[in-house]
Parts: sequence; C-alpha cells; structure tokens
Amino acid sequence: MNEVNLTDKKFWSEYYKDFRPQIIGKIYFHDIFDEYLTPDSSKTVIEIGCAGGNYLCYLAKNFDFLPYGIDYSDEIAKTYATFEANDLLPPTLFREDIFTWETSKKFDVVYSIGFIEHFENLHSVMKKHVDLLAPGGTLIVTMPHFSHAQYIFHWLIDRENLKKHNIKIMNLSSLKKSLSGLQINIVRLSYYRTFGFWTERKNMQRWEKIIQYGIHFFGRILVKIFGWDKPNFLFSPHIICIAKKNI
Repeated sequence: MNEVNLTDKKFWSEYYKDFRPQIIGKIYFHDIFDEYLTPDSSKTVIEIGCAGGNYLCYLAKNFDFLPYGIDYSDEIAKTYATFEANDLLPPTLFREDIFTWETSKKFDVVYSIGFIEHFENLHSVMKKHVDLLAPGGTLIVTMPHFSHAQYIFHWLIDRENLKKHNIKIMNLSSLKKSLSGLQINIVRLSYYRTFGFWTERKNMQRWEKIIQYGIHFFGRILVKIFGWDKPNFLFSPHIICIAKKNI
C-alpha cells in the first residue's frame, strides 16, 4: 500500500525533541476511553502512531489491557520510557511502517490519535485500522479539526502546520464514507468539545501573539456561554469516531 504521507521522520523527531516521560493520570480523551472501553486483562490494544506512549500507558494502567504499539519513527523509544516512568512492564512495540507491516495478529482495541489526517487516502488508512481488529473489537480514531472556522484561525497564524494535514477529510461525512464496506458499525461519530485551539509554533511575532490571544479569549467566552461539551462543526477542535467490528 503506497500512501502519501504529509509528514516525515524529521518532522516527528523535532516534534518529540523536548518530550519527557511523565506519570500518567487523566489524559485528553480519557472520557472517550472510559465511556466505550471496559477493563479486561485478557484483551489486547494497539496504538497506531504510538511515539510518546501517554495514551497507551493510560490504557495499560486503567484498563489492564496488554499494550502493543506501532510507529515508524525512532521516537518510539520514548514510549518505553513512559512505561518505565509509570512502573509498568514494557509494551510490545514495532518500529515499522504501518502500510508495509504484515501481521496475522488481531487486537481487541485498535486506536489512533491524530494519525489519519497526515495521509491522502483516508479509506485505505482506515482499512488498515479495521484489518487489525478482532471480530467484535472496538475502533477508536480521533483527528484534529482544522476546517470551518478553525481553518481561519490556523490560516492566520499557523499556515505551515496546515500543510502537514489533510484538511479535506476533516468532517464527519469523510470519516463515515471511509468506513463503508469495511464490515464495521459506527457507534459514535461526532465533533469533540465546544472549542479549543493550539499551535506548535514556538516563535511568533507580536501581531501573531495578539491574534492568538484573541482566539483564546473568544474561546473562553464561547465555553462560558455554552459549556465545554457542546460539539459543533464550526469551533470544535477534534473529531472522534468509535466503531465495532462485525462478529
């Protein structure tokens, strides 16, 4: 499978350059995991794009799953460091390209956080996720939402980051279409939270910092009026998909 990757190993090495392992408590998306997964020491979980390991560590710690991970970046080593910092047995990790990696093993939970949006062909990326699922297994996929009003925010001060993401797929209909014909049933497909904005940029000009402050100020007003959990297509920072594979 030949996928067009909008990032490279150099990008991810820079991304994780300052990463330091930490004790894992509550993490972003913990409410999604807690709602749709049940602790079971006999179950296996694999994270696609697992460098860093915070999410995988959370699942091993709180659900007692047998943890597996795959990532083509050398930064996968930091996943081991996270597990060690949390006094957990090391996970089984594969430093491989998910699109050329071959395995007969199937997993009870397959998930990725901020992975699928870095590729052009969404259907083939999602098919790879589903192919790794055992019958009755749970698929959890999230990606950032840089479309609609969020696109304007990022275009103003974060344009370089937009180039590393497939903006065209950042909507519910694209995700739904990508799962068609894959023997899987969608349990939840929605935007996530009311508002959020972030950028990886470290050195901004003064006018860009002013715009960033304005965006965050607007977000605080929005959350104060509507609450933090009102998913919407204009301002929500993420899209989530939970699905079950047919038995």
